[in-house]
Parts: sequence; structure tokens; C-alpha cells
Amino acid sequence: MNENKPLVSVIMSEFNTNEELLVDSINSILNQTYKNFEFIIIDDCGRNDLNEIINKIDDKRIKYYKNDKNMGLVYSLNKAIKMSNGKYIARMDTDDYAYPDRLELEVDFLEKNKNIDIISSRADFYDGKDIWGESKFFGKVDRKIILKGSPLIHPATMYKKTAIDKIGGYLNYYRCEDYATWIELFINGYNFYVIENKTLRYHLCEDDYKKRTLKMRKEFFKMFKEQYIKLNPSRIEYYKMYIKNIVAGLIPGHFMFIYHKKKGKLINENK
Repeated sequence: MNENKPLVSVIMSEFNTNEELLVDSINSILNQTYKNFEFIIIDDCGRNDLNEIINKIDDKRIKYYKNDKNMGLVYSLNKAIKMSNGKYIARMDTDDYAYPDRLELEVDFLEKNKNIDIISSRADFYDGKDIWGESKFFGKVDRKIILKGSPLIHPATMYKKTAIDKIGGYLNYYRCEDYATWIELFINGYNFYVIENKTLRYHLCEDDYKKRTLKMRKEFFKMFKEQYIKLNPSRIEYYKMYIKNIVAGLIPGHFMFIYHKKKGKLINENK
């Protein structure tokens, strides 16, 4: 075994992130208690001078690559995975904040539970000013759970590289690539778990909810008909999920945000 080879590859794709949130996010990974990782950041040709930002941070664990043009999240993540050297892939978003022991907790769990292939964790929800809630679900992910929606906080996930390679990387569905990919992994026999610890401050504000219009959910409905159906849902399960997403797309984002904020929790939702 190559002792210089990192056990974990953290992957991130950047496009037009608020610079303050971006720097905090990058530093939250660099300041982890766990040290045996590489940090692959793909510049997807947005407004930020990402190369300059990374040069100022000056950490040799960062491996920076820039796309020739804007290619989108799925392309960038798959590019990062191909360039990764780790046994495990840890996903990170540019506006979220990893708590210091995130990687340590996740590596420890995967190393002790060899039968588990993909994990996530609970998370705090942050609107840019305050933590307003938290995710509730933790435990083993079974068919009943995944039928209700994505049970994983995507930027808190860590998974075996062999698993994601087996299915050819992330599936290309805009804004629901994670759920589509989890379904593909699940039907291929891979095992999921959500640990009880909160390892992430998940940036979720009113603007995120405003993006969840019915028009923006077109890709979800495409994924729904192509991927969700692979879970063999009952007719009731199928139409319940379908109608739920139509209703959520019709309700103005402002009211959806207020609703979830009052509940103080969020389950089975994507950014």
C-alpha cells in the first residue's frame, strides 16, 4: 500500500459562490481533525477568480482544475472523481461548512462497518445568519426510506470510490443528480447509512426555496419516470410522491421556507 496515497478525496465544484461562504467552506475542510485527504476543486468557469482565492489559501492538499467552459455540476463532479486517488470520496458544497470532526467521524464509521458503502450524516440548517433547524433522520436506509425521497444530505456524504465507479459516476439530472444516483446505487445492491452525528452546517435560505418552482422541477419529473420507477413503487407510492412534488412546486418559495423554518426540520429535500 502506498503510504503517501490519501485515504479520502474531498470533491467540490465551484460556480458563482458568495466568496465569503466559499472561503469558509474550503477552510472548514482544511481544518479537519482528520488529515489524510486530498481536496479536489473544479472551477466551472463562474465569476470568481477561484485560482487567486486558492493561491491565497495556499494549502498543498488542494488540487485545482478549471474546465474549458461551464459544464455543470455533474460533469465537474465526475471529473473530480476520475482524478481522485482516495478509497473514499467525500462530497462538499461551496456554501456549506463542515464541522471539524466530519471526516474523522465518517472515515471511522466506514472503516468499522465494511458492509456499508455510502454514508451521510445529520446536519444543521443555516440561512446565512442563524441556524434555524436540523435534519432528523438517521439510521439504515431501506427501500421504504428511499421511496420517500433522498434521505442523504448530499454535501455530508462519503462513499466508496469503487461504488460510484461501478455505476459510471453521477447520473446527469439537473438539481436532482444526487437522488438519481442514490437510486442507481441502491438498486445495484449498495448499502446506505446516515450517522446520528451532525457533521455539517447546511446553507439553506429563502433563495434556495425560490428555485424550487414547478418549471425548475421538470428535470425531477424526468428522473422520476426514468429512475424512481426502478424502485418498483406501488401505485399509491408513485402518485403520492408525484403529487407531493407538484404541490411543492406550486407553492411560492417564500411560504415553503417559512413553513420549514417553523417546523425547524427538513427531511427528503434537495437544494
